[in-house]
Amino acid sequence: MIWIDQQPQLDRALERVAENRVVAVDTEADSLHSYFDKVCLIQISVPGEDLVVDPLRKLDLGRFGDLLGNRDITKVLHGADYDLRILNRDFGFTPVNLIDTMICSQLLGYEAIGLAALLERHFALKLDKSHQRADWAQRPLPREMLEYAATDTRHLADLADTLRAELEALGRWEWAVEEFARLETIRWSERDDDEPFRRLKGIGGFDRRSLAIIRALYDFRDRLARAADRPPFKIFSNDTIIDAAKTKPQMDEDLAKMKALSPGHRQRFGREIVRLVREAMALPEERLPERGESKPWLRDREQDRFVDRGAAARARRGGGAAAEERRGARRDSGDAQLAEAGVGGGVGRGVEVIQCAPPWTGSQSIASSSSAPDRPDAPPRSTFPAPTSPRSSSKDSSPAGSSPSPPTSKTTPASPRESSGRS
Repeated sequence: MIWIDQQPQLDRALERVAENRVVAVDTEADSLHSYFDKVCLIQISVPGEDLVVDPLRKLDLGRFGDLLGNRDITKVLHGADYDLRILNRDFGFTPVNLIDTMICSQLLGYEAIGLAALLERHFALKLDKSHQRADWAQRPLPREMLEYAATDTRHLADLADTLRAELEALGRWEWAVEEFARLETIRWSERDDDEPFRRLKGIGGFDRRSLAIIRALYDFRDRLARAADRPPFKIFSNDTIIDAAKTKPQMDEDLAKMKALSPGHRQRFGREIVRLVREAMALPEERLPERGESKPWLRDREQDRFVDRGAAARARRGGGAAAEERRGARRDSGDAQLAEAGVGGGVGRGVEVIQCAPPWTGSQSIASSSSAPDRPDAPPRSTFPAPTSPRSSSKDSSPAGSSPSPPTSKTTPASPRESSGRS
């Protein structure tokens, strides 16, 4: 792992990186520790070298932006959506020629699609998760945090090779290519939301008066979070807002009924909560918010349907009273096809992965070749040019009974500061 916080060092490193056809990229932001989150680290991995760049040093990242925009270089990310948005927001970058290993795992119907789960599944690697909620804006960063950051990109290219081989064996690689092309259109945009309180989950059943309380407390918390540059959940929790809407405390003694309000928060915010509840209870009917659909995490409806289809596919592949029958069917379809392609030892639960895909290189292209390379003869690491071709076959090319359908949606996630973490 190489820590880079000086311009000459960065320029020399990016010259080396630009010589590669495949580059793994990731970012770390401080969205769990500030309201106005920012990119705090940029991780870049190529064969034999892991770079961790400090963008807080106000380095000139122009060469890195050129690399991201170079179609001759494939960029591999995991869960790319948020990274692409903040890279665009903070630096104006518009990456092209992308592969997202999370999308690959979704199209394979995996239940566990996090990077740690995929690396353990395919390479028997166990990642340290102790720094998932770390404050990446702190300086200096401990060595163990830098090593943790480097592991997010170190194995991505090899993982992309392995997942690509499985997707091709199931006739789904072109689906992935379509989704990778969609990633190139992602840009940061400020949400123009007249009623941001509707992002809260579980408020669909509240009446209009209760919604007025939720709106007042949500806006109050947001003002405090902005002023302190802290994520809203670190001011007080969503549960506190929901609890106030249920109990409607209009006297100081009523605050004791709020189970979600800690003694410290009661002392600090109790008087203001009572005042806001009283004001909401006194609002005329015409000023109350209308009852309507909540907007948890501002998820895209098409993406939700894709996720539902994936869940249904996994349900068909195992579990329930017919688990053994389903496992057998799985081995007869998807797993058998993977075996014929020379990929690992199977993909389903109950099938032990005995041999994982080693890295390989050479003329074999992850985007254009029609079958997986032969593992024993494969050289050390693969390269794969831009996945730009549209899907030429329908989902009928997939084995009978295997799902999910190819996604066609555009995801617009909320900032992680509104939740407790990134998945």
